[in-house]
Amino acid sequence: MTNSVIGGFFVSILIFAFGCLRDWGFSWMWTMPALWIFVAAPPVLWYFLGRRIGISAGADWFAVKGGHVDVYELTKVQVVGTSGGLSWDLELADRKGTELSINLREIQANRDLWDLVYNGIAHSVNRGAKTNPKALDKLKLR
Repeated sequence: MTNSVIGGFFVSILIFAFGCLRDWGFSWMWTMPALWIFVAAPPVLWYFLGRRIGISAGADWFAVKGGHVDVYELTKVQVVGTSGGLSWDLELADRKGTELSINLREIQANRDLWDLVYNGIAHSVNRGAKTNPKALDKLKLR
């Protein structure tokens, strides 16, 4: 199950809890059965929203909607995150000047795809691609 579907279930639970708190019970489930659409819809909607990311990789390239980089010719590999460190973004740039940024969790969710990209990242870093300390630590490139 993808992270987006799990998020959809979480939203469904929140909507269900709101309905129960608003009516101080479960009576809303029988008096207004159409409200179940709002409880059931989020996982389905989040599934389709999660598929819009459009990530793919080949033996020597990585693509996100909007462009692709050659992972064996990277010039920059950086991991940047929020101040709380809950979300890490992977920023890549290759010799052609193409730059991509993607949430690290999104790409690591697909193990086979991540293996292809990681091999190219490790190769590029060993050949001198610029990195930051977070990239070395989070991606275990040392």
